[in-house]
Amino acid sequence: MTRFCQSCAMPMENDSVLGTDSDGAPNQDYCRYCYDRGEFISKVTMEEFIEMCSRFGEQAGMTEEQMREHCSRIFPSLKRWRTE
Repeated sequence: MTRFCQSCAMPMENDSVLGTDSDGAPNQDYCRYCYDRGEFISKVTMEEFIEMCSRFGEQAGMTEEQMREHCSRIFPSLKRWRTE
């Protein structure tokens, strides 16, 4: 079962992409592109993060607009962005 980053939804297929906690230990919830040493790298709102991520649509085989729509659908369910 593949894990997904709970900030950007990137698949985390192996431990090499895990972010780190403040003590340097691997964090199972977030990827290294989002989370380092116990802090989120980009301190932004979900809407700002969606805009940032939409630029990577081509890498995911989508247009920028498709990626924006995809992120807008997925991100609210992720741990970082959930409002409970």
